[in-house]
Amino acid sequence: MLRGLYTAAGAMNALQRQQEILSNNLGNVRTPGFKASDGVVRSFPEMLLAQVSNPDNAKSRVKGEVGTLSMGVYLQETMPRFSAGSITESGSPTDLYLKAPTDFTGAPMFAVEQGGETLYTTNGRFSIDEALFLRSADGGYILSDEGERIQLPSSEFQVGKDGVITSLGQNVATLGAYQIDDLTTLEQVGNDWRVTGDAPAPAQVEVLQGFIEEANVNLDQTMADLMMTYRQFEANQKVVQAYDKSAERAIEIARIR
Repeated sequence: MLRGLYTAAGAMNALQRQQEILSNNLGNVRTPGFKASDGVVRSFPEMLLAQVSNPDNAKSRVKGEVGTLSMGVYLQETMPRFSAGSITESGSPTDLYLKAPTDFTGAPMFAVEQGGETLYTTNGRFSIDEALFLRSADGGYILSDEGERIQLPSSEFQVGKDGVITSLGQNVATLGAYQIDDLTTLEQVGNDWRVTGDAPAPAQVEVLQGFIEEANVNLDQTMADLMMTYRQFEANQKVVQAYDKSAERAIEIARIR
């Protein structure tokens, strides 16, 4: 009897993690460059049930197959979606967007120094600190194509389509833009990404100043998925409650006897 209880409880655990993923997507719907994630749900291997006649003799135990029994589901992994979000013209000089060609594979990203290591981000909403360093939304240093921090001589600057940053009539640096072909090598660190495989190659993209890529979260679909997940969680919760009442009733009968 408890097998069904474990199956329902396992489904509740997977659905709770699914709700957390969807809630995180929903909470970042206004975060520029945010990439929504999907939970990949898998089922445990099924068990084959058979009738038994003599539990003390393993060779004569099987009389016939009853059928298979599902052992429930679990959330195997979280997969980010790297599809492009909508593009908005903000007019802010510190908003940058990497425009990839139609035949582009993978994901174009900016390089950022965060916590002493080089990470990559799709969030092009930058800022300039007091020392005139170009910073990411999380406070990291934006890196040039040579892996150096970008320090501007003035808060007024321009970025060409080739990524060359100019200020006060001089070339300051070339913005680092990289192409991540194998998305399975990406490990999420906050809103940034760490590449666990080979170093990414420079991306052949256009840099647009004054434009920003919005999150690729579909608000209506995410809300619908969140409600459906909640209903499924609620249904499995009722199954667990039914099993709990049945077990309580069985204990009462055993006490009476």
